[in-house]
Amino acid sequence: MTLSSHKIEDIQIVMHDQYEKIGKKIGNEFFVPLSLIEKGYHSESEWRQDENTLKVHVTKLRALDIQDYQYYGNYLHYDKNSVENWNVQFDAKGIPKTIYSFGEYYNPATIAQYGLQHYSLYHKNKNEESKKKFFKVADWLIDNQDSKGGWAYHFNLPYFPKRLKDIKAPWYSAIGLGMAMSVLSRASYLSRNQNYANRALRANALFQRFPPNGVLAKFENEYSFYEECPTNPPSYILNGFMFALVGLYDLATRTENKLTKQLFNDGMITLKRMLPLYDLGNRTAYDLTHYTTDGGYPNVAKWGYHVTHIHLLATLNAVSKDDRLKKALKRWTDYLYGNTP
Repeated sequence: MTLSSHKIEDIQIVMHDQYEKIGKKIGNEFFVPLSLIEKGYHSESEWRQDENTLKVHVTKLRALDIQDYQYYGNYLHYDKNSVENWNVQFDAKGIPKTIYSFGEYYNPATIAQYGLQHYSLYHKNKNEESKKKFFKVADWLIDNQDSKGGWAYHFNLPYFPKRLKDIKAPWYSAIGLGMAMSVLSRASYLSRNQNYANRALRANALFQRFPPNGVLAKFENEYSFYEECPTNPPSYILNGFMFALVGLYDLATRTENKLTKQLFNDGMITLKRMLPLYDLGNRTAYDLTHYTTDGGYPNVAKWGYHVTHIHLLATLNAVSKDDRLKKALKRWTDYLYGNTP
């Protein structure tokens, strides 16, 4: 007897004792409305008309492959980035200012991302306009570096206000410093002008100092962590820390500077120690504020940030070839497909 010959019955389906929909019972098979599955399990689906196929995923996002990384190469597939479509407005010199609810400000990380996007486009397509935009960013970083060697954020930041007090301006961010290092290392390589790299080396000092004059935090009073948001207590934001490590690697490789290399190595020791704390068994945590404050529950990374964690971890694994990173990378990639330990 075929499925189509069975009696079709309407049935009530209750999911998690919260959500209800009418489904179907055909013979011994039960058919649940896709909208109920999406609501109950936060899944994502796509209908492919040409294949007559419905695909259901925990997320449609997929990580891009990064098995090799060079400081002078494409930056984490940033040729696929589009800062122009972010919430930014460009100044008269072509530098993006980020638009916040409280005003427009230069965000060093966003500016550096714009530069890395256009470096990656130039590296891929040899487009002279992208090269020009990249050097605009590199020169902005040179012109706006302060006496402490960094690029301060000149606005107060309410990072996780339910758990932490606002960060008061001016402050430094490891993600901004690290990405600036990645820009200036590439600018030095592309122009053969060592001044770009030498100026980036000035930022080393900020990785050795605690806030407000630096980005250093200590995990377990021993391990050096570079803070994206220098909160009190530390928030330990994972993506910002790993972006900083990539920047330190780029600069250390370009210059062979011993201090930069030591800062990178210290950070990698920390990453290996702390990595399991971000693994939630089906996704990653964005930070560790559930541990450092009375928050009580993990700040689960959105899928886009989870993919960013994968790209950064793949990059750091490509340069360190560490078995612990490799195993974590496989787990985190498997989570995109609904696979859990």
